[in-house]
Amino acid sequence: MNIANWLDEAGLHHPKRAALFEGRRPVANYRAFVDLVRHRAAYLIDEHGIAPGDRVVLFMKNCCEYLELLYAIWWAGAVAVPIDCKLHPVEAAWIVRNAQARLIVTDGGQMFAPGALPPVCRELDREDMGALTSITSPPHTPYPRQADDLAWLFYTCGPNDRFKGVMLSHGNLTVMSQGCSPDVDPIDADEAVVYAAPMSHCAGLYSLIHVRRAARHVVPESRDFKVDELFGLASGFGNIALFVAPAMFTSMVEHARRQGYNGGEIKTIIYGDAPIYPTDLRNVLLKNSYGELLKTELRLWLKASANDTCAH
Repeated sequence: MNIANWLDEAGLHHPKRAALFEGRRPVANYRAFVDLVRHRAAYLIDEHGIAPGDRVVLFMKNCCEYLELLYAIWWAGAVAVPIDCKLHPVEAAWIVRNAQARLIVTDGGQMFAPGALPPVCRELDREDMGALTSITSPPHTPYPRQADDLAWLFYTCGPNDRFKGVMLSHGNLTVMSQGCSPDVDPIDADEAVVYAAPMSHCAGLYSLIHVRRAARHVVPESRDFKVDELFGLASGFGNIALFVAPAMFTSMVEHARRQGYNGGEIKTIIYGDAPIYPTDLRNVLLKNSYGELLKTELRLWLKASANDTCAH
């Protein structure tokens, strides 16, 4: 199964449901989301020769186009290689070579000096995706994929600070997504996932869970993590979920204390990458002078290992 099938099904069953937002501005409903993805997939195939199994790198900040391109890569049967936009271009170029990528999409299209990328790889500006309306026959359905076929090539640092490509298949991501609601957190159809953390990491993976429920996807206008902006989006949308790193979580707690914000519109926070301070968890879970940060149904789920702790 191609995991892009979930987007196809959401577009068929919930075409008018709101899908993409830039801040509070609506960008696309699910029917339009699917159409954008189909045409972007056709552009990748027709203009750049992307074939099933080819690796396409996304090296840019969060934006609605990020989601469109991510699902277009899968729609074409290719492999997404998201790179943290905060990495140096020299580091990103090493990943491009190691992944044997055919294409890299960046903000501006001029991130790399001449000769920095392999000859087989072309850099493309995310805003220069061609005249999408001129493509007459975009693929109607996602390219068929098997459970063991590679979907997401995730680069992470190992013990020697060398990047290592973690291969996530369509089967891996399917099992992860299907297990999230019953095991971790039930996803409501009226939920809004806010991409405050980079989509190149876990925040992007969680898009799958929300696409399955045809929920809303919100990219902050800043394309970054800003606490005041995040709290404003929570108040505007209500019932939001987000992935954060512990430092982001700490900042949210501190801002909430200063502002007297009770966080009632925040349904779920999932965190990872590092252990979290017990005092921050207590500030969230226990009532104090400014109320509960997450006063709605907040349940604690911990999965601890040497380098990872997650809670929601």
